[in-house]
Amino acid sequence: MYGPPQAPQVPQPPKSPVTGGRVGLLVLFCALALLSCGFLAWAPMLRVAVLTRRALDWVLFGVTFAVAAGLFTYAGVTGDKEATTAEAFAAVGIMMLLVAGPVTYYLVTEIRRLDRGGAVPAYRPPGYDHASAVTVPGALGDQNPYARPVAPPPVTPAPRIDQVRAELDELSDLLRGNNSGEGEDRR
Repeated sequence: MYGPPQAPQVPQPPKSPVTGGRVGLLVLFCALALLSCGFLAWAPMLRVAVLTRRALDWVLFGVTFAVAAGLFTYAGVTGDKEATTAEAFAAVGIMMLLVAGPVTYYLVTEIRRLDRGGAVPAYRPPGYDHASAVTVPGALGDQNPYARPVAPPPVTPAPRIDQVRAELDELSDLLRGNNSGEGEDRR
């Protein structure tokens, strides 16, 4: 009763839930590129381009699609013809690049997107003001700055606390009046 008031509980920022569906999509798109020997490597790149909507991702998707289509066309044209050693090494190298490049880019982009919250709205503490925010570099040298309020938001008492304070003030005045001889009739 006479101790310091308790600090209000500040809700924690929401964590981006990594659900089974998201993990399943990661596995599916990586498996498409791996199990098709690079012929479907454009699928994870298409997902990245659709999610991020950046021009660079659309260009990378187009390049990946063109290389995969070219490799598929080359394999269809040569058919049963025996390939030379140089042609075989080139084809296997392109397949390895078609698998490793898009899968790596997809995983890095998707994991970064999940770490930033992806579809989860950004957490803003009560009383957060963009004008009073300071840009602080992220942890471990991350290049994505985040904003943090300079001062804690003002604490406004709950309506119930105001009512209790008013009643205590009234009771205090009543008791002071009785002790000083200006007593009011007791009930």
